[in-house]
Amino acid sequence: MDFDDYQAMARSAAWDADFQHEIVPLLGVAAQVGSLADAHQAYLREEVGAGPNRSRVGRHLGEVLRWVALVAAHDRLTLNEIAHRNLRKIDLRAKSLGMPGLPDVPDAGESLSLGAYQRLARHTDQQAKDGLDPLALSVPILGLAGEMGSLLVTLKKRYRGDEVSLSWPDFVEEELGDLLWYLAAVATHATLQLEELAEADLELARVARASIEESLDPATSLLVLDSGYPTTERFPRRLLLKFQESRSSGRPAVSMTLVDVDPNAYPCGPVEMANGRSRGFQVGAQLGDVVTDNSSVNDDYRYHDAVHLGFMAVMGWSPNLRSLLRLKRKSDPQVDENEDGARAVFAEEGLAALLAKRAEEASWYANPRLVPDEAVEMMTTVLEDLEVSRMPAWLWRRAISQGFGVFRALAAGHGGYVLADLDQRSLSYSKLPPRKLGDRDVSALL
Repeated sequence: MDFDDYQAMARSAAWDADFQHEIVPLLGVAAQVGSLADAHQAYLREEVGAGPNRSRVGRHLGEVLRWVALVAAHDRLTLNEIAHRNLRKIDLRAKSLGMPGLPDVPDAGESLSLGAYQRLARHTDQQAKDGLDPLALSVPILGLAGEMGSLLVTLKKRYRGDEVSLSWPDFVEEELGDLLWYLAAVATHATLQLEELAEADLELARVARASIEESLDPATSLLVLDSGYPTTERFPRRLLLKFQESRSSGRPAVSMTLVDVDPNAYPCGPVEMANGRSRGFQVGAQLGDVVTDNSSVNDDYRYHDAVHLGFMAVMGWSPNLRSLLRLKRKSDPQVDENEDGARAVFAEEGLAALLAKRAEEASWYANPRLVPDEAVEMMTTVLEDLEVSRMPAWLWRRAISQGFGVFRALAAGHGGYVLADLDQRSLSYSKLPPRKLGDRDVSALL
């Protein structure tokens, strides 16, 4: 992949907000350089294996490179010319230090690939060596941090109105070239290929962007996980629930009532089975127990069922709610045990708790882009053996964002009504009861 193609792809995967002001991509570079330093520090001081550390280093290198491409694009610079200028600079510097310099300096304007640049840059790395040498790897990481610091200090002076010796585009071009060299050096010391890292990161960026830009009809473009099962084992396509707050032993507590569903496979309520258990739900009945925050801290976790509802509405998946509604897929014993059983329920409950712990620092996932990549990776890793692993990663962002949006609205309103629409893959909140569920008037039920 050459630099021009890479920069064009990085630009197409970016958000418009990334270009509203130059400080946005510059802080993007700074943030990822910081993450890279954090990963390396953890490797040096903790019992982190070389393999996992190499993976973390690679991920952050890809992100730094993408933000560098966006900084260049913002200032109407091309990575190809930046790389050429940097090669000429390091060739002259190496020769001034008595080193051989580059075996071949590409002609200006020649299309340069990321791989070729990394190989050439290695010739001027005085500490270049194969293998993940922790101390040798520290040098180019410190170099990245230093160049980033220089950029930010000069940017601060520019905003403050202080004199800057070089024109801003010339300064940025030189600093980005130095950043490219250190990126290549880090990759070389970690036995990584810059081109492969760039391709992997671009794919992650494209997937993340798809979470917002997905415009296809969700009913036809996405898998319905329980299609093909009897209606008595499927989630209704629309569910209306009421959350009511009360006091329990002096603490706020919440009950969840199933107001109505469409379609209703159990118009007469649950059906008794031969084993003495029942299947199905009762419209108008409470779902589950009355719950408190189950914590010494009042953190509104009593409303966390909204997160499960988000999973159900958007993903079409929630072993937790399938259990509460008694819609386990008994017609297929394997699915009943593996997909709808206790292990899947516990996995979902644990993920909801972890997401809740991280919600505040991620602005409560107010839009899908605020769901951290690490959170999506965690979800897909934990659930990789379950049917929901077939759903796209961007859909997790939407499910998490919608679930926590309703969570917050319920907490702020001390209860209210929640509509889960599985056909539209949406979850919505209202303080007042809606009059209709689909085409049916439900006001008499409220």
